[in-house]
Amino acid sequence: MSRWFPGSAVPALVLLLVVHAAPVRGQDSHYWSEQYGTRAALLGGAMIGSVRDLSSTFYNPGATALNLEARFLLSARAYRNAKIQLVNGAGDGFDLTSSSQRPIPTFLATPIEFDWLGKHRIVYSALTRQQFDADVSTYRIQDLDLLPTPGDENTASAYTGTAEMRETWTGLTWAYPVTERIGVGVTPYLVIRSQTIKSQTLIQIASQAGDVAIGTRLRNRNYRHYRGLAKLGVSGEFGRWSMGVTATTPSVGFGGSGQASFNGSRAGLEGEDDILASNVQTDLSATFESGWAVGGGFGLQLGGTRFHGSAEWFQAVDRFTALDAEDFTPQTGGAPLVNDVTAEFESVVNWGLGVEQSLGSAVLFAGLSTNRGAGNPDAPSETSGVLTTYDLWNYSLGGSFRVGRSEFMLGLGYAKGSQPFRALLELGAVGNAIDLPVQDVDFRYTQWTIVLGYELGIGGAGDEEGDGN
Repeated sequence: MSRWFPGSAVPALVLLLVVHAAPVRGQDSHYWSEQYGTRAALLGGAMIGSVRDLSSTFYNPGATALNLEARFLLSARAYRNAKIQLVNGAGDGFDLTSSSQRPIPTFLATPIEFDWLGKHRIVYSALTRQQFDADVSTYRIQDLDLLPTPGDENTASAYTGTAEMRETWTGLTWAYPVTERIGVGVTPYLVIRSQTIKSQTLIQIASQAGDVAIGTRLRNRNYRHYRGLAKLGVSGEFGRWSMGVTATTPSVGFGGSGQASFNGSRAGLEGEDDILASNVQTDLSATFESGWAVGGGFGLQLGGTRFHGSAEWFQAVDRFTALDAEDFTPQTGGAPLVNDVTAEFESVVNWGLGVEQSLGSAVLFAGLSTNRGAGNPDAPSETSGVLTTYDLWNYSLGGSFRVGRSEFMLGLGYAKGSQPFRALLELGAVGNAIDLPVQDVDFRYTQWTIVLGYELGIGGAGDEEGDGN
């Protein structure tokens, strides 16, 4: 068998993929990915100072005290199509794509009413705060001249990456009107976060002499964590103007657990040691951290037109270990390998603007908002569970109409963003086992959303709103 030099592309690539390759992560560092209440979805989420339905339990708990109508509120995304594209992600002319379609209810709120509550309001709510699913895969069979010996080698390679993440918040809002114009409130939330990161890599090479070498790598990490936090709000109504401020506390962890597995091997490279690295760890400790968030917003009524504006600042979070796995030494020896999941977030500010136009029993909506990625681009790719750093621009358009005490809403949303990303299978790269330069590719994310909403007035006070909202 021809000597396969350590400095050739193949051994370096196999070693790199066995030890360090990572799957595509999802939209896991964006705070304004979801809107709650269909009005908010159609107004870019710019509701901190102008919310008037039960989505106030999230946007501004203080406004819940000023909402006289008692309404059951259900907001559902009837259809969402999200697409990820890694342009040239597996080499020149080989894109990686992932698309998903999912019907998901994202927000539910219902008031809890007792005579002894007086002016106090209690509302139960449940929402999906973050979610993402992505699967990318590529398979290639090529004749490539990768070795210093004459002629091409037959090369087969495959990569599959899966990322799943979901965070749900369940809360019980208390709100009280300090005056007829000013309300205060707080929503304590129980937060459940789960995340799974999987990747599989296979590379097979046949030399001109018919000898075969193979490299494999399988990695799976998943965890679930429970924590608590609270959102506080103050809201005011002043004629044509409404205003509000909110603060979200850092979270307090209640515990969590997870597991991590790793299986990597390399065999058949003459002049190179065979490698076997296999490890499974269960009942690992897990945690997740979040910082302060402070927001403010306004609403302005001018005739049949209402304007909305909001901005929210999110505190940076220093690097922490979300899934704490012990380093392990490969069965064939060598440096210890790391199989943790770490996370860190940069400070970001999001803002949104919205407008609604009353047309009698119908209302038209339009919204524009930012959704900046808080992921740190300099985080270690070997362990980071948060790799998305792209900024999204969200656009929305829709309308609503009334039938008796019921209101139906329909809208369309669009978002897109991009960021540099590392190629996953660049077999033509030249390097060595220490330094293998791999060119960045373009990571593109697009999302179309059809939003359906329904509100049912369950009290006589909910029949009149007077401002087209």
